[in-house]
Amino acid sequence: MTVINDIRQALDAKLQTASGLPALAFQNVKYAQAPRTPHIRVQFIPTSRRPANRGPSPQHRHQGLYTLTACTETDKGAGAALDYVDALLALFNGSSDVIGAFHQLITSDGDTFKAADSPSFVSFKTSDTVNVSIDYSESQSPYEDEPFYCVPVQVSWYAYE
Repeated sequence: MTVINDIRQALDAKLQTASGLPALAFQNVKYAQAPRTPHIRVQFIPTSRRPANRGPSPQHRHQGLYTLTACTETDKGAGAALDYVDALLALFNGSSDVIGAFHQLITSDGDTFKAADSPSFVSFKTSDTVNVSIDYSESQSPYEDEPFYCVPVQVSWYAYE
């Protein structure tokens, strides 16, 4: 896995720990959007990778946006969507950290994989951790996407590699 994918997985895992949220619609994952069914659209957007210091092996700062769009039924008022927004803002509070621990799969021939689809799977071994810092989280302008009323929450993150 790449560091970008590790960051995405850490943020996705944190989101999945929240209770009281509707269905989550992740990027490039099949989701059957049903009318009148609230959901949260998830979008992970890396925006930059820059050296954080100089030298032969510089540390890199990765940063980006994690956009969570709370969608509820139109013509029912903004309250339900704003309740989800409050929950998301609390979950991804500015100046907090999200720690992601990842596990490698060890196969019988000693190779390591990050997916459980290896036919020669033997055991798990704890691998890398990634510390994703939340710079800020804020709600954005609501919009209608019939039959939904949607309110985006933008989470700005950064991590060092």
